[in-house]
Amino acid sequence: MAHIAPFRGIIFNDRVINQLSRVVTPPYDVINPEEQERYYQLHPYNIIRLDFGKNFPNDTSEDNRYIRAARMLKQWEREQILIQDQEPAIYLYKIHFQTPGQGVRIRTGFISLLGLESFDSGKVRPHEKTFSSFKRDRYQLFQHCQMQFCPIFSFYLDPADKIISLISGQAPNEPFIDFEDQESIRHQLWRITLPSALKKIQESFLDKTVFIADGHHRYETSLAYQSDMLKTHLESGITAPFNYTLMFLCPMEDPGLTVFPVHRALNPISAFDPSLLEKKLDRDFIIEKIPFNPEMKKQNTRKFLSRLEKKGQESHTFGLFMVQKPWLYLLTLKKDSLNGDWGEGLHPLLRKLDVMILSRLIFQNILGIRPEELDQENMIEYRHDSLETLELVEKGQSQMGFFLNPTPIEQVRQIAEASLIMPRKSTYFYPKTLTGLLMNSLNLNESIPR
Repeated sequence: MAHIAPFRGIIFNDRVINQLSRVVTPPYDVINPEEQERYYQLHPYNIIRLDFGKNFPNDTSEDNRYIRAARMLKQWEREQILIQDQEPAIYLYKIHFQTPGQGVRIRTGFISLLGLESFDSGKVRPHEKTFSSFKRDRYQLFQHCQMQFCPIFSFYLDPADKIISLISGQAPNEPFIDFEDQESIRHQLWRITLPSALKKIQESFLDKTVFIADGHHRYETSLAYQSDMLKTHLESGITAPFNYTLMFLCPMEDPGLTVFPVHRALNPISAFDPSLLEKKLDRDFIIEKIPFNPEMKKQNTRKFLSRLEKKGQESHTFGLFMVQKPWLYLLTLKKDSLNGDWGEGLHPLLRKLDVMILSRLIFQNILGIRPEELDQENMIEYRHDSLETLELVEKGQSQMGFFLNPTPIEQVRQIAEASLIMPRKSTYFYPKTLTGLLMNSLNLNESIPR
């Protein structure tokens, strides 16, 4: 059974911080160095200083970003920059946002704690591979700060929408948090604290399976942290905070659940020959070329992505841009190639996955990149913004850019239910849950109500 639990959330004190938009950020793994610096400059109490602090050349084991974060966290708590709710709650969370051509959308879910379960149990299901270095980073932060700064994003099946209806029916009329972030996305939070209501919500969730959408590194880190804490705190029992993780849970049927593609900008490969690559691709793909004019970059890219989306509805299609060639390529997989040797040993569901075709057929078979190289975080730049991806190549920072269509949410569910794993960064759920909006303490003085 999936066990959710109320908790005493930690928030920014609105008596001190009157503009939440200046102190919260997206999750750490979508923040590039330029954005990190921007958040540093935005406000002295921006959560970036705790969750994703800067590295410095003279850092040591006694003075590094994790130790600085822990020291700063204690200071913010002493100064009551951060305060903790008095009562355990489950938090209704609504996000209002816009996507091109679709107008305003609303994604509705709730934030609670989720009792940690191994993936073997089948109660919590992942769908993506993770990077080892990211997990080491998050573990260090857990150890030093004993705080979860951002909820993991997950979904569950609820065709009748019973759980959100139950939570919404118990929520106060007015949210206690209501603001627009730096991207003009509106965030609203309500507390549900009545014990009888909390019990009903918990009971209604017992038969649910949780599918991780965004935050695989943090969930795996939570499992590792729990394992280590159990070795040294045997007496703590089931109510110890390390047995739980902070989770945003959204019904899969929610009309606001939105998935963007994650494009890939490949960093330089030795002895790369673009003409030879074109010949190799011709064996497995139908190639269409769209002229690229740097003076009409936005128009070119818009036309290119429109063609990519249209062709992707009927077949497995990818985009490619190489700085050495004045073209934007559309690569449509030939029907005979879908069952080719590149997918030997793969489950049929994975063979139909665009990101798997890209990883196995193009990256490994055609470009000759070894699987272990794909675990190196500096091998590929991941971007959900197509223009950013294109510009990385255009400026020579990356050798080539690959563009994808989004992975359908139903395909994500099928992969997770079959206990299969997609390549890294297969999905980009939008908007992200914010870091610093609602946090959870892992301090052993906390006791989680069952």
